[in-house]
Amino acid sequence: MNHRKWWAIAAIIWMTAIFFFTQLPYFTGEKTSEVIQKVVVAEQKTINKTPSTDHTDINKLNLIVRKATHIVVFGILAILLYKALETNRFAYILSWTLTVLYAITDEWHQSFMPGRVAAYQDVLFDSVGALVALFILVLIRNNYKLVKNIRT
Repeated sequence: MNHRKWWAIAAIIWMTAIFFFTQLPYFTGEKTSEVIQKVVVAEQKTINKTPSTDHTDINKLNLIVRKATHIVVFGILAILLYKALETNRFAYILSWTLTVLYAITDEWHQSFMPGRVAAYQDVLFDSVGALVALFILVLIRNNYKLVKNIRT
């Protein structure tokens, strides 16, 4: 099997994982907030011996963790799709477009899950994550080509 097929299989597996994680009730905003609250309280007990948590700070941290997860997860998907489509002239555009389309369908899928909500803001974070990942990939590839040219 050629390398492109392996990358395509990896992308399909990654999309399947996203699909299944979307169904789980453990990844709602409320559940992640509870986990963050427990971690912060445990950490404060260790450091100060008197826990004091501000719900505003917990909510901010929860938002950062959740949105960073969107950026990373869909950034990885964009890279996997790019590697599967690398021989195509428009591989960057196609991989970004496919990632955004998958993000849209993922949010639509979430709208049917109990305790989950669909939000267009999540699609925006997903698309930015894909764009940033592909931009970093371009920088790495260009740097590699530059170093390779200097050595020869």
